[in-house]
Amino acid sequence: MDYAYELRMAKELADKNLPTISVITPSYSGSLSVLEKCLDGVRKQNYPQSKIEIVLGHGGTREEIAHIIKKYNANVFLVPKNKQNAEYNRGVAFNKAKNELVLVLDHDNFFPSKNWLREMVAPLLKHKELVGVNTCYYHYDKSYPMMDRYFALFGTSEPLPYFLHKADRMPQTAHSWVLNGEAEDYGNYYYVTFSKDPRKFPSIGTNGCLMRRKLVAENSRSDPNHHYPIDVLFDVAQNGLSQYAYVKNSIIHLTHSRGFMEFIKRKLLFVKKYHFEDHSKRRWSVVVPGDEFGVFLFVVYSLTLILPLYDSLKGYLKIRDVAWFMHPLMCLGTTFIYGYMTIYFGLKKIIR
Repeated sequence: MDYAYELRMAKELADKNLPTISVITPSYSGSLSVLEKCLDGVRKQNYPQSKIEIVLGHGGTREEIAHIIKKYNANVFLVPKNKQNAEYNRGVAFNKAKNELVLVLDHDNFFPSKNWLREMVAPLLKHKELVGVNTCYYHYDKSYPMMDRYFALFGTSEPLPYFLHKADRMPQTAHSWVLNGEAEDYGNYYYVTFSKDPRKFPSIGTNGCLMRRKLVAENSRSDPNHHYPIDVLFDVAQNGLSQYAYVKNSIIHLTHSRGFMEFIKRKLLFVKKYHFEDHSKRRWSVVVPGDEFGVFLFVVYSLTLILPLYDSLKGYLKIRDVAWFMHPLMCLGTTFIYGYMTIYFGLKKIIR
């Protein structure tokens, strides 16, 4: 018996059963070099490339992105300047996707291994009722910039969802399920059922979240004007579909932040746009009615500095990295951002 032939045929048969994937990514004129690195990882995946389409919602010109279209066989849809932002661009790409699954991949997301897609698809093949699949962690490496190490260590891009138990990734120190939702351990992944209560629903939907395209599109407001990724999956949960797999792997998310003050500047713009200006279109938010006492506790937690420092020390004793000690500063910064924006928009209402 020709075992090499048998193995080759078995792989071809397995490949034939793999679902098709649309990789959707919002892109911008100033981020094309980073985007190329991201898409390079897609095309180097150990996954049938004929089953992968790349769809970009691009906020620039076709001429500037022509080389990327050719190099990565990407489908590009241009977004008018007066419309474009990360969520709208992503929404355009989502609505142009054609394949069975959609992978929401931002331009600053990278795969830690060539088998990443196969690992993520596996639970979807076994459990037909799953809405989607997420990674348990953000990838951690001591060579990353300080801010990106902090995000990976705590499993969140800011401390408020972490404190309110709405983070969509686990901290690096967690070796069993610690997030919201009822979880069952399947070895390589957790099978998780989330609540439809917005106070308990996680901030899931971006940075490598893989989902069933048709199921999500038919059960959510996913047109570009309403395509906020977390809100879209929250919509789906309101229709009784809230089962996910969390694979025990990670996604690299390098924000390329230039430090704490750059984070504050960018986060102010983000919170202003998505949590205040677009509030009427949102269905989910990190703070919803019923969270008032939790937010009060977070403010107390942040201002005391002692408890954030204690959490930093606990983490440091397990993983020796000074990035843990960004936590007290990040808590203060987050309190300032949300507090400032709440006062700013409150005063605007009064003046009107």
